[in-house]
Amino acid sequence: MMTSTIYRRLLAPLFMLGLLMAATVPARADLASDLAVLNVEASALETQLEGITLSADSVCGPLNDANQAARDLVNSITAVEESLAAPLTVDAATMDAFDQLFVTGLGIANEALRLSVDLQTLSATADAITIKDGITAMLQLSDDIDTMADRIGAMSDKILVMADNIGLMADRIIQTQELQNQNVALTTQSILQTQTNALTLVSVMESASYDMEIATLTAQGMLLAGRMGAVMFHPWTMDDQMAAVAADVRSFLDDVKALETIINADAAASTMNVSATTMIELGNLSLMLQSLATAVDGYVIAIGGLAAITRDPTLYASMQSMLTLSGDIGVMANRILEMADQILVMADNIGLQADQILATQAAMNINVQTTQAALLGAQTFAINLIAARDL
Repeated sequence: MMTSTIYRRLLAPLFMLGLLMAATVPARADLASDLAVLNVEASALETQLEGITLSADSVCGPLNDANQAARDLVNSITAVEESLAAPLTVDAATMDAFDQLFVTGLGIANEALRLSVDLQTLSATADAITIKDGITAMLQLSDDIDTMADRIGAMSDKILVMADNIGLMADRIIQTQELQNQNVALTTQSILQTQTNALTLVSVMESASYDMEIATLTAQGMLLAGRMGAVMFHPWTMDDQMAAVAADVRSFLDDVKALETIINADAAASTMNVSATTMIELGNLSLMLQSLATAVDGYVIAIGGLAAITRDPTLYASMQSMLTLSGDIGVMANRILEMADQILVMADNIGLQADQILATQAAMNINVQTTQAALLGAQTFAINLIAARDL
């Protein structure tokens, strides 16, 4: 009885040590089985990529879905890698599964390369926003595939370190390493070319490249407002004076349209870092519109005072010019807002400039609203005067 008690006391610590050791060794399935599951998931991703055909209406959705599948595969590979514990015994089935995973990884990289070529072709017909979003998704996909290749390589290295039968499997391990090195090199080339193809579709500009043009437009607009304000109307020559002003306004509108055309062309192939200076210049440009509107308000007062002593043909021609120049200033205001919107569409640092952008937009909206109100008043005046005089 005493002997049995002594045995139990001696065996109890060994039993507890065994429990602790069992608790610290992670439980996991057979490695070859884990690799087989990863191969199924990798093959599914390759098939998914093979089935993607990019079109103007279908770019971001398929690429984003592929990104998610690639990320899930990376997570699965990482989970298997983290579950590995020494000692490991590798066999031919394990090496075969690794070989297949390397080959499938290369196939996935090649499919991503094909899609980047398709995106290049599509850039000639699709709108800039679609292509920009597609570039972002393509770069993310290539990054996920690159991470996947790294994880597979890291898992392979880890298994070799933990393997307890390298001598028996030496020849087979060397074959797998040779295949791995070859496929990793090819995969890296495909990923690099994929990223190169995507990045050639977009260039990053600095909004400062427009600052001089915008500032020049603002200065020209202020000079125009000054010339408009300096006109002294005469009842006999009012029509010619108004026609000259209308021509001056139209010429300035053409300058505004020219800059907008340049910005739109750049937006088709570029993103932009927007600076605070550009936001200030855009605000100044919209503020200039108020000066033009103030001059138009002055015309309403001046012509209203001269209407009674002005001949009908002269007054009619003057009112036609009034409607033309007020319409052109209205178009000008819209084009300036569109330019600002296009620059924001191109911006890739909106978060950093959020406060300045909001302040600029608020100021521009107020300035344009004030301008539009003045133009509406001038147009109402012209139409009412034409109707009252039956011109």
